Amino acid sequence: MSITATSQQQRQLLDLQSLDNQLTRVRTQLSEIRQDKQLAKLRRDGATAVEHVKRLEHHVAEREAAATEAERTVADTTRRRDRLQSQMDADDVSSRDVQAVTMEIAELTIRIEGQEEAELAAMQALEDARQALQQAQAKVTEAQQAVNVRINTLNERGQQLSKQGKELTIERDKLAETLPADLVKEYEQLRDQNQGVGVFELQPDGLSGAGVPIAPAELAEIHRTPEDQVAYCPDTGAIIVRS
Repeated sequence: MSITATSQQQRQLLDLQSLDNQLTRVRTQLSEIRQDKQLAKLRRDGATAVEHVKRLEHHVAEREAAATEAERTVADTTRRRDRLQSQMDADDVSSRDVQAVTMEIAELTIRIEGQEEAELAAMQALEDARQALQQAQAKVTEAQQAVNVRINTLNERGQQLSKQGKELTIERDKLAETLPADLVKEYEQLRDQNQGVGVFELQPDGLSGAGVPIAPAELAEIHRTPEDQVAYCPDTGAIIVRS
């Protein structure tokens, strides 16, 4: 069944398609916002930073335990040496044990020196680990801030696009209401079937919407079609709007 519409109504299909194309772009951009690659990467980076902090926290705990043990070792050895030294100073050591105690005090003193070096090394390792943890925690904060900034940016853009989409939809619906229902239905079906192209304007040089020259016989048939009757492109099947 042929569809009839005035030339003006047929030309208005071009405006309708323009609005549909704009709506498609808005929906595509909204979809891209919901699947924003930059935000996904920022979140992955943030998760990686958090995992790094967890590992460093465990490392710091190990270094703290090592430093505490080193400090305890020095304290225990020092107490033993000082106790022996106090006994020596108080002449509380038998004459036969003086030499042995004196040697033990000397050995303990040497041992303490080595233990204190180990303690210093453990404390330095702990300090290094804590600094690394602080830097990693700062990275987590930066990552979280970057995620929040991106989310705010996307939300603002999404709100703008949603507003634009509503305005375009209202304008599109108003235009569609002024056109014959069967004409709009035909256009919409063809647009769905033809990758978003439901109508195009015939070019002066006889090119179709696909940019392909229309055969002379087919072009003549199009021109013979009454102005108030819808004509179709032989290549794409889309509605042809004639000048």
